[in-house]
This record gives sequence, C-alpha cells and structure tokens, in this order.
Amino acid sequence: MIEPADHSILVVDDHDANRYAIARALRAAGFRTVEAAAGAQALELAGYVSAVVLDVHLPDLHGLEVCRLLRSSPATANLPVVQISAVYLDEKDRLAAERAGADAYMTAPVDFAALAQKLHELIAARASGAR
Repeated sequence: MIEPADHSILVVDDHDANRYAIARALRAAGFRTVEAAAGAQALELAGYVSAVVLDVHLPDLHGLEVCRLLRSSPATANLPVVQISAVYLDEKDRLAAERAGADAYMTAPVDFAALAQKLHELIAARASGAR
C-alpha cells in the first residue's frame, strides 16, 4: 500500500485552468504535484516525480512524443504515464498512446477520482516491480 503523500505527480498541460484543476484534485487525493506547461519542461522534471499526467496536445512537442522520450530514457523508462486528451478522443488515439508507452489514456473531462485511483494503482504496481 502506497502513501500518496510520499509521491509527486507531474501534471503536464498547456492550458492553465486544466493543469490547475488536475493538480488541485490530485493534491486533494493526497499526492504532491509538480506542474509543466510544455513537453520540454516535462522532460526536464520527469526524473524527480513518481508519475506523469500528460496532455496529448502540447505547444512544443506532441504528448505522444514526450511519452516515447520518457520511455527511451533509463531514468524515466518505468515512470507511470497517464495521457489525457480533450482533442484526441477515438480508439485509434488511445491505441497510439499505448504504442507510445502510456500506461493509461483518459479523455476530458477527466474523472478526477478515477485519475487518482489509476495513479495509485500504477505507482503501487511499479513499487512492487510490475510494469
């Protein structure tokens, strides 16, 4: 059993209101949060967190590319990644995120309780050695 307060979640979204709402909900669930507004910034911060909530549509790098880059780095290869999108809503988009290495895919509006639960499960699985 993990303690959410022991884990920081990187919330990556270029829309301030979305990023704020997700981070606030995760803090309410007990997690600590770090925020980024772009893919490059996310890549810089990812080595310091327990999981990433990653918007697919970002201004500098596509979220799928950010996910691929996270998976290609030994420092972040096993980091849980939940991709979120309000733009890419089809099954093909979910499959593309899966191929990029995402552990989960959610469409907006996000159910914050489900997101917190999914992060809890993914972090616990990583802590037990599962992928």
